[in-house]
Amino acid sequence: MLSFAFKRSYLSIKQRLKALLFQSNSSRIHQTIWLSLSLAISLYFGGVSLHYAFSQPHIVQDDVRIHIVWFQRFVDPQLFPNDLFARYYQAIQPIGFKGLYWAVARLGIEPLWFAKILPLCLSLLTTSYVFGVSLQFLPIPFSAFLSTLILNQNIWLKDDLISATPRSFNYLLLAAFLYYVLNRSLFSCLVTLAIQGVFYPQLMLVEIGILGLRCLCWQGRSIKLVNDRSTWIAALTGCAIGATVILLFFTGVTQEFGDLVSAADMQTMPEFNSNGRRAYFGVDPLRFWLAGASGLRLPLFPPIIWVSLGLPFLLKARSPLTRSIAHLDLLEQLALASLGLFALAHLVFPTLYLPSRYTFYSARLIMAIGAGLVLFVLIKKGYIWLQATQRNAQKLTIQQQIVVGLCSLFAVAVFVIPAIPSLFLDCQNWVMGTAPELYQFLRNQPPTTVVASLTPEANNIPAFTGRSVLVSQELAMPYHARFYQQVQQRLSDLIRAQYSSNLAGTQTMLNKYQVDFLLVDDRFFEPSYLLKQDWLIHSSVQPVVRQAVTQLQQGATPAIVPTIDRCTAIQERNLILLEIRCIQTLAAANQAGEVTPVETTIESTK
Repeated sequence: MLSFAFKRSYLSIKQRLKALLFQSNSSRIHQTIWLSLSLAISLYFGGVSLHYAFSQPHIVQDDVRIHIVWFQRFVDPQLFPNDLFARYYQAIQPIGFKGLYWAVARLGIEPLWFAKILPLCLSLLTTSYVFGVSLQFLPIPFSAFLSTLILNQNIWLKDDLISATPRSFNYLLLAAFLYYVLNRSLFSCLVTLAIQGVFYPQLMLVEIGILGLRCLCWQGRSIKLVNDRSTWIAALTGCAIGATVILLFFTGVTQEFGDLVSAADMQTMPEFNSNGRRAYFGVDPLRFWLAGASGLRLPLFPPIIWVSLGLPFLLKARSPLTRSIAHLDLLEQLALASLGLFALAHLVFPTLYLPSRYTFYSARLIMAIGAGLVLFVLIKKGYIWLQATQRNAQKLTIQQQIVVGLCSLFAVAVFVIPAIPSLFLDCQNWVMGTAPELYQFLRNQPPTTVVASLTPEANNIPAFTGRSVLVSQELAMPYHARFYQQVQQRLSDLIRAQYSSNLAGTQTMLNKYQVDFLLVDDRFFEPSYLLKQDWLIHSSVQPVVRQAVTQLQQGATPAIVPTIDRCTAIQERNLILLEIRCIQTLAAANQAGEVTPVETTIESTK
């Protein structure tokens, strides 16, 4: 009797599991279960990342240092006064993105704090939309769960979602757009398109391309125009929205900082050539077409996402299961629109900005959905095979047991390995501040304080101190000519000032920019120090760098070296912060012919 009850219970559980895995979404309970599990996956990745983001006082995501730190002025208008980089990076931000941070600042929420919690919110919304989109392709919740799982693994193993910059919104907005297209919700579709335009205009062009392609259809071997009024309204309205957004976006940037650097000028600039800050030209063909700003940039992680390439082969089999997969024409239109704009961006480069922007996000969404469909079909076929084996009362052979074991191990690895915190956190490009005393000292200085430095630490000063820097590696983006000319001039003047053998010359150059502090590395006077700075060696200021290196190699001593003992405001690790007023006093004394006993030499600073 007990054996019969146990068997009955086992069969009941087995039937429920089968229904949970393979039954269509006619059951709302099953759909809710799998959506909840999908959101739990997103919550896990986002929760771990959020905990890490608040784990220590001086931690910031790499791109936040460039694009978001200036929004702190929405909370405290006194920050970054007359700052070139604050003006530039606020000017190039899409109006919707900038407006969102302004709005939360009005609520009293600091932008740097908001940037840490935003990615989790975006991922939960993205997961919900992708789940809904996947159900349109195959109305089985488990298949949708697989797609959301793979997408979450991918987007948390990269630094775009976590950056809380405009590109963080692309997965959500693109998934929402596809969802409303599939549900034929014209108003919601156009609203999403408009929001996409004010957050990331490049992907809006892809979406307009989709609407345009939906106006065409195959009839036999020829292409015909569809006879559907709503489809044409969507396409024409989308074009009007796109034209308006692009006009507003491009006008605001060019008025203050001019047009983009031309392709011809880029080819002559070291920054855009091999090993440059934004290498585009001069790279090998494989890298040019597959990686970097010019390439397709298809996803590499998690590797399971590449099983999506098997979808066309499964569809050719025409099994009852694959015949139930619908709306794949939308994925084809997304791929075609992305590739078309990718090609157009190359043809008119750099008018449409970087070609990779048109394929990067769409490829990840297409491949995640495709991989979920393929995995589901394979799992279903495997289940049917095991069921048939059991019904025939056959035992698995040793080889079959090995195959089943390996498949089970592979499934566990696919699920567990990308979820290891040390793995995905390392891919998110978090930056740790390592000079807390320096940060505290600068925070206590007036908001008008300007720090000049060639050290990598200059990248962190605005984010960790709220104070301006004269120039830094991360901020020296060479895309707009009028902006980058000022950056180049600052770099050239700073290198000359730091390595000048005349203290009066150093003082004059630093006074030009009203610099308050000079931050140097304790080995800055060694020729190898400059030679290791790739962002300087492979830049348009290379001649100035080479001249300074030559002077050092010939035994010249920078004039600021003897001032280190007297003018050091604070020293932490290898960083020395020199006070410019002190240097000015010594320079004035030297000009007046006074004898200033200074014992510091190059040897004493080693």
